[in-house]
Amino acid sequence: MGEADLAQPQARSTEEADAALLRGLRERAPEACANLYDCFAPGIHRFAVVRLGGDVQTAEDVVVETMVSALKDIRRFNPRRSSLAAWVYGIARRRVQIEIRRQRRRKSVPLSAQVSTEAAREISDGGDLAAAAAARLDAQKTVAELRDALSQLEFEMLVFSCVEELSAREIGHVVGRSERAVHSILHRARTKARERLVGDE
Repeated sequence: MGEADLAQPQARSTEEADAALLRGLRERAPEACANLYDCFAPGIHRFAVVRLGGDVQTAEDVVVETMVSALKDIRRFNPRRSSLAAWVYGIARRRVQIEIRRQRRRKSVPLSAQVSTEAAREISDGGDLAAAAAARLDAQKTVAELRDALSQLEFEMLVFSCVEELSAREIGHVVGRSERAVHSILHRARTKARERLVGDE
């Protein structure tokens, strides 16, 4: 049995889950709204935090705005054109882009890009706060370096692929590119990222 054979049941399972969730959302079922949040809010928050330079508060606003927009416009979603994940992440991406333009107009650096004691405590699991804060700072530094080395599109695609584990097809729907173009851009992004990180080491 090949990889394609193994992937088909998983794809069908995802499509069936999306269809069930979509029915519930269109019927305004409370449990479906909760499921939408549970499925997508954590990933959207991660994506927004990375794209917004560590601005956790604004990322939370993006999550809320994305969920509200998705629920409001759910009847406009066409499952024949994209997966539910690609559609929701597309909304989040547009919200992030709006916020980035707003921040550029203000010419301000988000305060929450700094590491707070509370944030360090959350990721430390009760361990050494200093070590947790240092790890978070290292991660932020790496992300900042990659953001500088890559184009905006390359950076977004890398996050969607490596962090949120969207397929090339789903990423294509989010950013409006063909699946072949996504593979090409991701290859270029990974090459640049490796060169940057190896050079820094």
